[in-house]
Amino acid sequence: MRATLLARGIGPADDLVLYTRRIEELSSATRAWSVLTWAGFRSARVLDGGLPAWVRAGGPTARLRAAPTAVEVDDRFGPAWPPDGGRRVLGIADVLEISRYGTLLDARPAGSYNGVLDDRRTGHIPHAIHAHPAELVAPDGLLRSPTELRKWFLSRRAIGGQDVGAYCGGGVSSSLLVFVGAMLGQQVGLFVDSWSPWERDSSLPVEQGTALSRSAAVDTDCV
Repeated sequence: MRATLLARGIGPADDLVLYTRRIEELSSATRAWSVLTWAGFRSARVLDGGLPAWVRAGGPTARLRAAPTAVEVDDRFGPAWPPDGGRRVLGIADVLEISRYGTLLDARPAGSYNGVLDDRRTGHIPHAIHAHPAELVAPDGLLRSPTELRKWFLSRRAIGGQDVGAYCGGGVSSSLLVFVGAMLGQQVGLFVDSWSPWERDSSLPVEQGTALSRSAAVDTDCV
C-alpha cells in the first residue's frame, strides 16, 4: 500500500479527503479512512454525503487527470509506519473478549444477523448487538446529527469505558461504525476478517435469533 500511494504522489503528511460517487457506498470511503489512519496518515477525512452532496452544494467537478509523479517521503516516516495509528485492529481473541466483557456490534443486515434455523453456522457472534450502519445516514444522504448518532450508539451500549468492537461480512460496512465512533470520541475496534472466516471455523461459537443477548457475568450499560 505504501508503495502504491507514493507512486501517486501521496505521503503520510498529506491532507486527504475520501469520497464515493454514491452515498450507498459511503462505507467504502470509511474503510479507506480506517486503513489510512491505521497506516499512519495524519489527516484523512471523509466527505459527508459523497459526490452527490458536493454537487448539490455547487462544488466544481472535473475530468480525471493523469496521476501525479512520485514523491520522496521524509525519513521521519521511515519504511515502517505506525502499526496501529490509534485505531485498534481486532483479532479473534480480542473479539471473544469484547463480546463477553464489552460491546460487539454486528453491522450486517438483520437477516444475516438472525441466521437460518436449519443452518447452525449462520447467525452472529455470541452477545453481538445488531447495528446496521445504514441507520446512521439520513434521507438526504448525509450522516445524522451528532446528537442522533450519539443516541444511536448509546442505545446499543457502544459508548462508555468498555471496549467496543465491530464486524460485518467482510470488514467494509462495519468501518462506518468505526468512523462514526471516532467522530463521537469512542474508539471502536475493527474485526477486519469479520464473519466470513468465523462462520467457516467450527471451533468458534455462533448464536442465532433476534434477542439481544448479554453475558451474565458483566453489565456494561452506559450511565
